[in-house]
Amino acid sequence: MRDMIVMVFVTLTFLMRVGEAKHNAYCDGNHCLAFFQDPVAFATAQKHCESNNGQLMTVRSSESQYMISILIEITGDYWIGLRLPSGQCPNSASDLRGYRWITGDNSTDFQNWGVIDNVCTSKCVSVSKIDFKWTEQSCYREIDGYLCEYNFPSVCKRIDIKSEESVLYETPFGFEGDDLLVLPMGSTATLNPLDSKYICLSEQWMQAPWTCDVLKGGCEDECLSINQQPVCICPPGKILHDNKFTCVAVQNDPCLHFGCAHVCYQKNDSSVACMCHHGYALAEDGKKCQNGFKMMNDVCIDEDECYMDGPCEHICENTLGSYNCSCFEGYIATRKDPNKCQLHCPFEECLAECDPNDPHQCNCPEGYLIDVRNEIRFCMDINECDNGYCEHNCKNTYGGHMCSCYEGFDLVDGWKCVESQPSEGSGFTTSSDFITPSVKYPTQRPSTVTAGGLIGIIVCIVIVVLVMVFLLQHILKRRRKLEVPSAPKTQGDDGHDLEQVRTEKYPKPSMDRNFKQDT
Repeated sequence: MRDMIVMVFVTLTFLMRVGEAKHNAYCDGNHCLAFFQDPVAFATAQKHCESNNGQLMTVRSSESQYMISILIEITGDYWIGLRLPSGQCPNSASDLRGYRWITGDNSTDFQNWGVIDNVCTSKCVSVSKIDFKWTEQSCYREIDGYLCEYNFPSVCKRIDIKSEESVLYETPFGFEGDDLLVLPMGSTATLNPLDSKYICLSEQWMQAPWTCDVLKGGCEDECLSINQQPVCICPPGKILHDNKFTCVAVQNDPCLHFGCAHVCYQKNDSSVACMCHHGYALAEDGKKCQNGFKMMNDVCIDEDECYMDGPCEHICENTLGSYNCSCFEGYIATRKDPNKCQLHCPFEECLAECDPNDPHQCNCPEGYLIDVRNEIRFCMDINECDNGYCEHNCKNTYGGHMCSCYEGFDLVDGWKCVESQPSEGSGFTTSSDFITPSVKYPTQRPSTVTAGGLIGIIVCIVIVVLVMVFLLQHILKRRRKLEVPSAPKTQGDDGHDLEQVRTEKYPKPSMDRNFKQDT
């Protein structure tokens, strides 16, 4: 059985080179693993994995450890997704020694520790080809590479081709190969000599041009939706190839002199026509473009973009010649596309957005985790600063974090701090009076001191002052008593002493009584 697993894994394994960096990967069902020989620190390695919707690899079983031995073909140290949280110490009583996976949990059926230093500082774990032991490293050290893992909701089988044909596959995490057996969703396949292109979507291959929202529809230059169909557009001086997605240069391009204001494209009957970019309407002459208007009976009429195309994901408000998009409560516009909306929480915790038909299916904004309390699901802000994402200073924000450096250092790659370089000819290192942080998410934490908290602080201060005044008064009274002169007492002196000690608050019958006895 083990030999069969080895044979399958070796068959699925493929290689590519990007510059001088070597990479290795394989997919098994909906799960893909990738090895990158790219010298980076732990946080940068995790960000590279996340950029392709993955994470650093978790090695929870002996099978996962065996997969590493197949992937790594080069001597060196490579990050896996295991680290010791900041401020904690190693714990030899647990399997993971107090470390946690990049997912935040510590569940495992496997461990392969090497020598461990009982040092209470943030550490991350690497493996090497020599013995594949788990080795502690400084999280800020740039070692030889890292291992990522990806999970995809669906995959496609390889395309059946004839003996005279060839196919080149490219995965969404940057690997190419011609002998893959399973392809994750988003992979593309280019066939030759038919010169056709396909993409894996919903467990099936779709030929280019597909929807313009995904990889420009597979078009070489530009993709536009014409009559609700994706069409590839070529720049002036080129026409669309018969494959419908690449452009070829021509000497007599009919679009060069056709006079389109925005875009000229070739129709199925080889004739050409004009169209306008989003937000513009094609004028009556079929060539000019008007901003948000259309010609009707020789009169420019505002075009209701909200009714025609529905460009906004949530709320669309038509304006004269244009439109405005806004989002429902609990959402904000995305940075890349103001027409799209994403979940947003401006506080440390918010109610999760759950499916009314399935309360267990809930979503949180990026940078938040679901927390269940009394069967109610909340979105709790993740404190990224606990994960060692910044080399010097880290400030947690709602949904993100900010990195900054000590004076005399510059921020690099959003988290790393390097010593500032001296200015040319100055002979000394310059420093800035302020630190420019790298902001992952700009929402800042408001002050945690509320009005009630401020009143409580004032009350405590008043109580402390009153107690100190009372103690001081008590000490002074005791001191005055101790300073009263003492002498040997006689019976006659006794009444005199009583007169000195008593005040006007007390009657003096004892004094009169003594006088009567003397007479």
